[in-house]
Amino acid sequence: MNPDSITAEQRNRLAVAYIRQSSLHQVAQHLESGRRQRNFIERALSLGWSSDHIMVVDEDMGESASRTGQRLGFEQIVSMAALGKIGIIMAIEVSRLARANRDWYHLLDICAISATLIADEEGLYDPRAYNDRLLLGLKGTISEAELYMIKQRLVEAMLQKAKRGELRRRLAAGFIWDEAGRMQKDPDEQVAAAIDLVFDRFEAVGTIHQTFLSLLEDGVRIPVRAARSKGLEWRSPTYGQLQRMLANPIYAGAYAYGRRQTEERIDQNLKPKKRMRPMAQDDWHVLIKDHHDEYISWERFEINQKRIRSNWRGAPGSGAAREGDSLLQGLIMCGRCGRRMSIAYGKGSRPTRYRCAKGREQTGAPVCQGFGARRLEQAVERLLLECLCPLGVEAMVAAARVYTQELEVQRRQWEQKLERARYEVNLARRQYNAVDPENRLVARELERRFEKALKGLESTESEVQEHLQRLPQALSGPEEQLLKKYANDISKLWNAPTTRPQDRKRIARCLIENVVVTVVAEAKSQSSLARR
Repeated sequence: MNPDSITAEQRNRLAVAYIRQSSLHQVAQHLESGRRQRNFIERALSLGWSSDHIMVVDEDMGESASRTGQRLGFEQIVSMAALGKIGIIMAIEVSRLARANRDWYHLLDICAISATLIADEEGLYDPRAYNDRLLLGLKGTISEAELYMIKQRLVEAMLQKAKRGELRRRLAAGFIWDEAGRMQKDPDEQVAAAIDLVFDRFEAVGTIHQTFLSLLEDGVRIPVRAARSKGLEWRSPTYGQLQRMLANPIYAGAYAYGRRQTEERIDQNLKPKKRMRPMAQDDWHVLIKDHHDEYISWERFEINQKRIRSNWRGAPGSGAAREGDSLLQGLIMCGRCGRRMSIAYGKGSRPTRYRCAKGREQTGAPVCQGFGARRLEQAVERLLLECLCPLGVEAMVAAARVYTQELEVQRRQWEQKLERARYEVNLARRQYNAVDPENRLVARELERRFEKALKGLESTESEVQEHLQRLPQALSGPEEQLLKKYANDISKLWNAPTTRPQDRKRIARCLIENVVVTVVAEAKSQSSLARR
């Protein structure tokens, strides 16, 4: 377009210079690009706009043009152009305005209707003119394709490096990158002991929630690699942290890439939106087993994942062992339709019942069958105790061994915490002693750190002493004899008030996979015999 074709009406509107760089790194380091874009103010003056009609829009500095609906400056320009307030939009090149054809052609349509001109470093364009519109369309398409090619090269390079297990990323707590670029277990004994404790506790209690409550009750802290910190922080565990740790294959010695992948969907405003979505193991980009030293075996990792999935509500399987008194919760299968039966705990004197009501919930069909739980559970309980009695002494010995090991692990955990606090005090002391006493500017700060470390050690000593006193003692001789006595009479141990319903259910699930029940119309047969 010839600059002489600019109308007086267009010059009476605003001339907008749009300035954008894609990242904060570019804003800080690529200063020349910012200067070149601001030179468009001189371009507007040369095209006939007065200085009071020139507007600079730079709200999108550090924002990528590929993000739809997240650039306030660009959205402002589109709105002002639609209202007829802008005579010309200037950018150093088309890619500064938009990298997506959807945004670019929307802007062209608005500018064509409102007679708004577009200018870049190479020329002046009128979107109403066929040749100019065709050229602008080609530039927008090339801009989008250029971004795609740049991303594709980067993604393919990362994927090739990941396939060799060499792509370095921020590692989970318990692992570090060594000088040779290899993934290694953290040499810190306290870190390794805390991670081992998490996996052992999950294996003992069976659910993430119970693991979380158990660790909180014992006052255990776990290492966490914070997002904005290079080192580790010791924090009280959260459910989310334990879930991520138990589901991370890095602890099983595997290198995985692509566990979470980008998914594009339509949001409530009918605009495309991207989000990260967890993927099934078969859909991961890379999985290299035996890549580095592990905390648990791969077989144990898979067992843990299977157990976690079975604990989900609504998942196929028996589900987690919960607090209810029903021994066979999640194990009863309907002998007529094959569905898993639900349980209804009675209130007051009403008995607990099992019923198959899935068909009713899904299609409105009548309840398939239902029955009281007491007689069935008593019969199954007798069978379980008959199977367990021969194993009583062996189970006692194994339980005593695990109990002693658990106490030793907890005691060692608190001793390591005290050892770390003493190291911090010695480090602060060495730093304070090494400084020149005359250099008070440094000596005062080191003295403050030394005193802080001493107070921390005092607090840690009292905390450790308190927890060690609360730890149960190892089994004494009389207690071992009592346990052997219980081992010979499993029924007393089974019915002891200290045995939780969850413990009975977990034992039952070790021996029972499913109980298939078909109710016989016994009541009808008895009533017909009575009439005869």
